[in-house]
Amino acid sequence: MLDLDRYVPAVLVWASNQVANSASRLYRQEFGIGITDWRILVYIEIYPWSTGAEASNFIGLDKGAVSRSLAHLTERGLLKSKSDGLRKIKYSTTAAGKKLYQRMLKTALAREEALLTGFSAEEREQLLQFLHRLLDNLPAIGATNVHGSSAKSLQKRNQEP
Repeated sequence: MLDLDRYVPAVLVWASNQVANSASRLYRQEFGIGITDWRILVYIEIYPWSTGAEASNFIGLDKGAVSRSLAHLTERGLLKSKSDGLRKIKYSTTAAGKKLYQRMLKTALAREEALLTGFSAEEREQLLQFLHRLLDNLPAIGATNVHGSSAKSLQKRNQEP
């Protein structure tokens, strides 16, 4: 039987959902944009003149959600766009977008600090290392079949005499 309190994917999803849902409510109330818009605003502020596809790939969001967010942020005057060839549009933050980013950043960093209350500096660094290791292992999830075997273990088994 699956122990949900010890099943890492479930615990990660629960934590992520709780953080994202509370952020979205707060950000909508205080700043007028939700968590997806915030994520896109952050990405475009850090990587100016990026495309929606680049943002989608980096953040791991559905391209449709990214496209809607880019349109919303552009409509609100927080992003500007320029064409870069066939159907390729790149985005950058406007002065208003940069100002909103700076205001929201203070709240985002305060929320991170609250989330990490009780963690030492060393534990915070370890947590980040573990999370990045999990991110590095994500391709292995896609290579796992319905029988629970990874492509790597199947390949190894097939090579054994």
